[in-house]
Amino acid sequence: MSGEPYLSVVVAARNDDHGGNLLARMQIFVSGWIEQARRYGIASELIIVEWNPPPDRPRLIEALRWPQDLGPCQVRIIEVPPELHAHYPHGDALPLYQMIAKNAGIRRARGQFVLATNIDILISNELAEYLATRRLERGRMYRIDRHDAMSEVPVDAPVEGQLAWCGTHLIRINRREGSFRVKPDGRPALEARDAAAPDSGFVFGRGWYAVESHIPPEVFRWAGESAELLLEDPPEPGCELALEVEPGPSIGGRPLQLEIEVAGEAPVCLTFDGRQRVRLRFTSPYPKRLQLRTKDAGVRVCGDPRPLNFRVFHVEWERASAAGGEGARSLRATLQPVSWMTRAAQMRNAFLHLMRKLAEGGPLVPLTVPVSPGVRRIMKLFVGSDGRPGELHQVRAADPHAGAPDFLHTNGCGDFTLLAREHWFDLRGYPEMDLFSMNLDSLFCFAAQYGGACEEVLSEPMRIYHIEHGSGSGWTPEGQTELFERIAAKGLSFLGNEEVLAMAAEMRRLGAPMIFNHEDWGLSTFTLKETVVRE
Repeated sequence: MSGEPYLSVVVAARNDDHGGNLLARMQIFVSGWIEQARRYGIASELIIVEWNPPPDRPRLIEALRWPQDLGPCQVRIIEVPPELHAHYPHGDALPLYQMIAKNAGIRRARGQFVLATNIDILISNELAEYLATRRLERGRMYRIDRHDAMSEVPVDAPVEGQLAWCGTHLIRINRREGSFRVKPDGRPALEARDAAAPDSGFVFGRGWYAVESHIPPEVFRWAGESAELLLEDPPEPGCELALEVEPGPSIGGRPLQLEIEVAGEAPVCLTFDGRQRVRLRFTSPYPKRLQLRTKDAGVRVCGDPRPLNFRVFHVEWERASAAGGEGARSLRATLQPVSWMTRAAQMRNAFLHLMRKLAEGGPLVPLTVPVSPGVRRIMKLFVGSDGRPGELHQVRAADPHAGAPDFLHTNGCGDFTLLAREHWFDLRGYPEMDLFSMNLDSLFCFAAQYGGACEEVLSEPMRIYHIEHGSGSGWTPEGQTELFERIAAKGLSFLGNEEVLAMAAEMRRLGAPMIFNHEDWGLSTFTLKETVVRE
């Protein structure tokens, strides 16, 4: 390939079978990218940083199969030798410093744009075609949802066959809002423990966050400004839909204004404080989709970047409490207070959650205290009054996003982060810390956002597929505990999510990125062996 490449694709690896069947996953990635670069004419370079190669295994250039015709893609393998790796204090426990390795590739990249990704990724033809149009812009950080596919992707199938297989053998989708289990064809599915029963016929669509639980067995789902609920017909005619809903902190202590909409009709509007049961009655036929929306929200609390407008604890079908009259609308809504048993359980769970945070949260524990509008009105009498009640004082409006960074799509960002080369250099790459690599990629995304490369999320039908690896070898919702135990057993540590958000909040406050590396980032002072495939 002659001339400057348009795109540099950078990955890091070593032939150690990390995650199981590593060479097969890597072969799919390498063959897929080279074929798509050739098909769509993407002038590119694939940079593989081979870090600390095991002495008893073949190098990647020998272990992988390389096509005779590389087309417009040059393949460069840059080796970081074991003796250099040995200088790192945790080198015995951590055989691959993933982010430093990627930095070594990014520092030596020649493309106008640089995509940092991983060796078990297959990109869709739609995404490859988009990259071929050369519409990427400076001043952008490109991100995308990651679709996790089952591990048995056929290695020797053509890329179309592999993509088709992935599209019908999905496990989960990693979006901005969280990681969600899906059916093999990509339709949403309930989690093992969810706010609806497995056989209820309800599914939480777009807009909900992942399932949370403070005190098991109670679970709930938060929602931002809009969330969809997908439903099947009830088990018997005449049933009503019951949702247990509670306003969230992002509405700023005001009553929740909840709009519920069936396609083709004006929304039903409800306003309420505190936890309530929302009962919905439909005339036949029952809708397949409901949209729930809120208004006038946006306050962030305790450094959480997510808008938390309301949460749902239970969704279920119930027999109609009384006969309903006919009307022009197909949807009617009523509010009911939750039972005293539910309120008692809510107070108990809140107390237990507080005790757990105080016991496990460290020396400084951020707390979110729900305050009703009535209590707020009373408390305002005391603001600035030196403790003397009965005196009204003007309260200065606070920044609704104080203490919280922007809500970026950092979920799975290590598998796809794409910026212009100069942005990578201005920010000096990923933070080079002697830690397990978790969350270092997220920290870089915040630095990019506040360093002038604003996030842009590429949408469907553009996709990346991630080939599932062994549980605990990388982060998955199911393997998180196993991964954390493995990290701790090796005496390693990693940057926690709360630490990342705290640093991101400071970047937002300053309106500037944090630069973590010196000018010699990416091992720039070392001469590394480079091999060009089929030069």
